[in-house]
Amino acid sequence: MLLRSSIVAGTFIRLPVRPQCGLQLRHQSVSTHKPLTLQPLADRSFIRVHGTDSASFLQGLMTNDMRHFEHGGAIYSMFLKANGRVFCDALIYKRPKGEQHDYLLECDSSVAGRLEKHLRLYRLKKKVDVIADDTFRLWVAFRDGVTHEEAPSTEETASDKNLPVAADQLHPFKDPRLTRLGYRVLSSNANENEAMEQLHKMFPGSSMAPTNGTDPLPYTAFRYALGVGEGGENLPDGKCFPLECNCDYLHGVSFHKGCYIGQELTARTYHTGVIRKRLMPLEFKEPPPVKDVPSEALQDAEIKNKDGAVVGKLRGLAGSMGLGLLRIEKVLPDGQLSVNVAGVSDPIACRTRKPFWWPKETNTRH
Repeated sequence: MLLRSSIVAGTFIRLPVRPQCGLQLRHQSVSTHKPLTLQPLADRSFIRVHGTDSASFLQGLMTNDMRHFEHGGAIYSMFLKANGRVFCDALIYKRPKGEQHDYLLECDSSVAGRLEKHLRLYRLKKKVDVIADDTFRLWVAFRDGVTHEEAPSTEETASDKNLPVAADQLHPFKDPRLTRLGYRVLSSNANENEAMEQLHKMFPGSSMAPTNGTDPLPYTAFRYALGVGEGGENLPDGKCFPLECNCDYLHGVSFHKGCYIGQELTARTYHTGVIRKRLMPLEFKEPPPVKDVPSEALQDAEIKNKDGAVVGKLRGLAGSMGLGLLRIEKVLPDGQLSVNVAGVSDPIACRTRKPFWWPKETNTRH
């Protein structure tokens, strides 16, 4: 069998060459030069970790390598339980205008309290302070609708050194996970209208995302279309492993650093080259009729293939897009699936596909 080198998270591995499937979801023909869409993310919180031991402290608790801050201002990472399952994910920034060893952890608001307690538990005698930080509000700037495989624009591939110029109250970072996710912007301006005005100056031609009290957030649907999970809903505490959540493909795990909590199982899984399940996008012809369905019924709803076999679980819904934790070999290349939700009489038809940003060769053997 022919072998070819594949690169995942900076590490060379030898994987078997497999025929490429021809499945494609309908893609929107949208130029990458489409103006940016701006949106505040009210469901994200910040935890500040600072002190002379802060870098080494975080290094022993998370999947990524703090040494990446030598080359950039933000990294993506996950915090794991001792059994290797995901506790939560986080984006980590050098705190704007902060001290030398001063970092901000951005996480889902629903897990912020637990993460702060988790960090304090391991602080021991290290010279580190861990506190909730409400100084900043998070905004995202993204090109809505760009989900197909297409060469990124020059602006999208610009290095951190070519980021939009930071304003007094706005601090932009390129999303370290995926180019298509655009920018995360930390705003210290409590006045939303003033912040919007400053953002429009930072990103000329940008527009605000159309939102109201009932529609799902556009950014969430956009993220689901890319197959990217984030926060407690998509990555429930203790119910998934980091590589199943594409942490390796999203530059969130280092296989060269020293030990950290949950490292043994993560490294062993990676080096076997076998990850049977991963988060993948789901596309529905129209938004599923689940408005009156309790959230508990949607959590872990079974997903079946056309043969009726259970191939995964639902991890999120936003409009006509969703996210599922799926057994890759059981859903591709056909992609035809159905979601079975308690309280909904008929299965809800949907499709999935292999995200364009995955490596061309993905080892998923049984």
